[in-house]
Amino acid sequence: MSGSNLARSYLVLYNSWQSLGWGMALCQCVLSVWLPDGYQKVYEHSGTFVRCFQLLSALEIVHAATGLVRGSPLTALMQWSGRSNVLFAILHRIPQLWSNPATAILIYVWSLSEVVRYPWYAASLLHRCPPWLTWLRYTLFIPLYPVGMLAEMVLMAKSLPYLESQNLNSIALPNAANFGFDYRLFIQGLLFVYPILWLFLYRTLLRQRQKKLQLIKQD
Repeated sequence: MSGSNLARSYLVLYNSWQSLGWGMALCQCVLSVWLPDGYQKVYEHSGTFVRCFQLLSALEIVHAATGLVRGSPLTALMQWSGRSNVLFAILHRIPQLWSNPATAILIYVWSLSEVVRYPWYAASLLHRCPPWLTWLRYTLFIPLYPVGMLAEMVLMAKSLPYLESQNLNSIALPNAANFGFDYRLFIQGLLFVYPILWLFLYRTLLRQRQKKLQLIKQD
């Protein structure tokens, strides 16, 4: 097997595995609606899948950095770190936020976007991607992306009292390294720049959408 075929086989396997994982997360979200407390239990039931496959998606930074896929490593890093910060450093560490409606909205948005994005990648690698899937891939993010961003910002804002009272993710002075870090202040600052960073990524996706849909029309 040539190097290019091996790389494609790996990427097909990776994207198929991610499709399955996020599909399971979405199923858990839907099933949670029928349970007592409904949306308040969404993260409790789907969190394991979400954390596992979000952590795995760090490989996408490596894929872009090594040229395995076309794309900006910086954009991949921004997308991964933004989502991972909310998921691992805030949401998972503060159970009081699990019952917040923003948590259920966020998990639904992430799952819905990924059960389209990853199958699209896999189908494109196999040169068997139907036009409707491309259209869905580059259209669904238009409403989902801003809703997800707002949900992330709500959770960051709601986390501030807990970050202060529990001193979560902070490094207090004095210490051997003589280095201090106030995670609460970091989140406060991030809330100010988050819309700017989000707009950069959103405009990038809109440009990609225009190019992809033009190719569909040409075909």
